[in-house]
Amino acid sequence: MQKQMGAILLVAGTCIGSGMIALPLVLAKIGLLPSILLMIATWFIMYYTSLINLELNLQAGHGLSLGALGRYFSGKTAEWIGTVCLKLLSFSLLAVFIYGGSSILQEWIASTTGTEYAFGTIAAWYALISALFLLLPIKWIDYFNRFLFMGLLVVVAILLLSLSVTINWRDLPLFSEQPLSVSSFAALIPVVFTSFGFQVIFHTLTNYCKKDAKMLKKAFLWGSLIPAIVYIVWTCSLLSVIYQDNPPFYNQMAAGKAEVGELIQVLSSIAKWQSVQLLVWGISLLAIATSVLGVGVGLCDSLKAMLSKKVKNPQILNVLASLMAILPAFLVVIFVPNAFIAVLGFAGMILAVIAILLPVYLFWQLKTKQFHYPELNIKPLIWLSVAAGILVILSELFNML
Repeated sequence: MQKQMGAILLVAGTCIGSGMIALPLVLAKIGLLPSILLMIATWFIMYYTSLINLELNLQAGHGLSLGALGRYFSGKTAEWIGTVCLKLLSFSLLAVFIYGGSSILQEWIASTTGTEYAFGTIAAWYALISALFLLLPIKWIDYFNRFLFMGLLVVVAILLLSLSVTINWRDLPLFSEQPLSVSSFAALIPVVFTSFGFQVIFHTLTNYCKKDAKMLKKAFLWGSLIPAIVYIVWTCSLLSVIYQDNPPFYNQMAAGKAEVGELIQVLSSIAKWQSVQLLVWGISLLAIATSVLGVGVGLCDSLKAMLSKKVKNPQILNVLASLMAILPAFLVVIFVPNAFIAVLGFAGMILAVIAILLPVYLFWQLKTKQFHYPELNIKPLIWLSVAAGILVILSELFNML
């Protein structure tokens, strides 16, 4: 039971992160009802495709990274595609988390102490602390993630109760007040898709759960459903509060011109009590921290597998893997400023390959039809998943034009 709960919280902690801040920023364009439908559809696709990824790991006999699964079931080309895409996604997500966490921390320090530190300095400390946490054994990270995630849920509940009393339920932004265009949906689809990403930890959890198919299914069902519920309630509450209390900033979000720190600052100013203002900052930092751990663990695990043949000392191996995971992401943060949503959109395109297209291709290479998960015999759902992945990629390519 302990391991089951730990696995659920690792999935949920990996999933919940930048989406807490990114989703309100991008979904203001379309209104509450379309946002809810989009988030439910995204959750369903991500959960269903998680069964495909788990099936591949179970058929392989032990947890393997996507690149290793590609080689096992197909060959070197699939291995190369899987390895490169997974590393690109992991580094992109870590860059987003470090940027978001540092930006929020910078705003919080400035608003509480009146002292403004350089963003690069805060980002360097944030990256260093993240690297140190990734040196911990997976069991310790599991327990620490449980503590962070349970704290996150408690803070979310308190904050939403505090904000709900200020919402006028008769005046909600149910639909966009502006005419929607292809560019409006293209800009938000990859970001929403990325917000439900947890695909970097399949191989880690397969081994952690001792290849228990039922335990893994429950872990990814509840581990993805909890973030979906939190995202829906959180996004709807924030958009409603900001729509009623600060219409100019809501219009700024709907136009796609709002920044991460600005959103947290506005939300903090709307909260009337000082304790609630602290919760606003706390929830933002906790959400980012849980994702850094989830994504970082998966990336370090795969880096250790790559380095283990050349580096025999386990302590040196851990340090190298941790530095190799954090340093590239930190460099992106320093040299690509103000790229929170842009990097998330790019990550969404890579995630579509990792979460859907390549796993479905490898799934079709399986010679057996005896699956651990009978849902995978429903071919229309597999084709629906492929269509969703292609839509995400086309949306991001449209954004790049």
